[in-house]
Amino acid sequence: MTPQASGRPRAFRRSPCSFDSKPAETELRGGWTVVLRYEGEDGHPGPRLVDLSHRRRWDFQDSGVAALRPMGLAVPERFGEVGAHGPLVINRMNRTQVAIWHLGTGPLPDTPEETGFTETTDGHCLLAFVGDGVPEVLEHLTALDLFDPARAAPFLTQGPVLHVPCQVVTFAPDLVVMTLARGYGKTFAEAVLASGAIAGLRPGGERVFQRAFAEGKRFS
Repeated sequence: MTPQASGRPRAFRRSPCSFDSKPAETELRGGWTVVLRYEGEDGHPGPRLVDLSHRRRWDFQDSGVAALRPMGLAVPERFGEVGAHGPLVINRMNRTQVAIWHLGTGPLPDTPEETGFTETTDGHCLLAFVGDGVPEVLEHLTALDLFDPARAAPFLTQGPVLHVPCQVVTFAPDLVVMTLARGYGKTFAEAVLASGAIAGLRPGGERVFQRAFAEGKRFS
């Protein structure tokens, strides 16, 4: 019996941001309407801003986090280090806290029952910057050094982007992912697209990100 047939409403989730572009292909996934591709996207090779707010994310906190394996993942030793493990990415934020993001196409884990886990998906906006020209876009948005050659990618940077506190993971010069509080999502995305227009930034569908992240197997 389907949820509609039983009288139960379908799950519904709404992204905290939206783009002023016409979707060419969408998919309903876990209550989210996910844009896979926008019209005219294939003819524009420049940088893309991709909304990934539907991707599940968790925080895990414990005073002994360095010795634990949340979701079976090894905790990076140093603050700011990032571990990429197939579809999951684990970011070492500080002495007691890591963030875990599901970015790949592999199996989606359930939220563990252990104390210390908090699912943060609905409370945050997740955006990806993909393609040639990403550094030029980001230099207009923040003074953070997101492409420090002395740091091995992927790595985490925490700080303001457009004066909004963000967690930013740099995978490569053409692939940067950041998360921020949901309440900033709409105006933040609009400001990013307006500021990034000088470098050719336009909205992109999830498939643009999937192709770039698949190449990220080199990070594992």
